Amino acid sequence: MVKRPQLPEEFRAEARSAFAFLVEGEGFAPPEDIDGGLRYLRADLMVRVWFLGGAESEVLTRLIPLAPDGTRGKGAWLDDLYKAAACGPAQDVPVFASTRRGVLRRVHQHAEALRRLLPRLPVP
Repeated sequence: MVKRPQLPEEFRAEARSAFAFLVEGEGFAPPEDIDGGLRYLRADLMVRVWFLGGAESEVLTRLIPLAPDGTRGKGAWLDDLYKAAACGPAQDVPVFASTRRGVLRRVHQHAEALRRLLPRLPVP
């Protein structure tokens, strides 16, 4: 019997695939592993996507602006920015996932929401 990888490892693999557009077309460096997830960096923006396991598992994505000197801004959650930029309702970017399938689906929902949002963000 083949042992299935742990969910955090599956999450990272799925996130690398779903968020590949950041590296391929949006000017971000390849992702770095962080505790529970991945971090994507470009000169003006950091995108952090991570998985919080537990009784009520969550997939979270946060965008953090970066100043030219590298200073980090406050940042905001993807669902809040998505709604504020009139991309759609915050419900398009759900965070809770009670199953493995749900976690992996959330990854793709977050990636699609970010793909829609990025062109609407102010250019530095």
